[in-house]
Amino acid sequence: MGYYQVETKETQEPGDWQPGKTRVLFKCDIRLQSGADEETLFLVGPDSTHQVMVLWKEANFGPVGAEPLSWLKLEAAHEPEVYARLLEGFLSAVHAAGTAKRADFTSIEVPKQGLLPETAVHAIFAKAFAG
Repeated sequence: MGYYQVETKETQEPGDWQPGKTRVLFKCDIRLQSGADEETLFLVGPDSTHQVMVLWKEANFGPVGAEPLSWLKLEAAHEPEVYARLLEGFLSAVHAAGTAKRADFTSIEVPKQGLLPETAVHAIFAKAFAG
């Protein structure tokens, strides 16, 4: 098993993927530049052709359907590590690019029987936005 880099929409143009079977990682509100809050679902699952494992975003003000945020080749997607890697890759990329701050993500809700524990999701946010 080799190491595969998590790619993000901040570093590479995503493929023309459609979501396959997805599960909710967490939901939150995202503060937009306009000052409005956008209710957003963060989902994880493969694309419909099973080439990549993707962190998807569905938002009430965004494009219709799921938008890919971060991804890696499906053969490198080992549960539950992949969920943390995809989220951390995305958050670190937006932090480095200056397109989002930790304070922009509010009201984080993790499903009780979710893919990652709530403490892990908050720890990933803290790590990605540290420094």
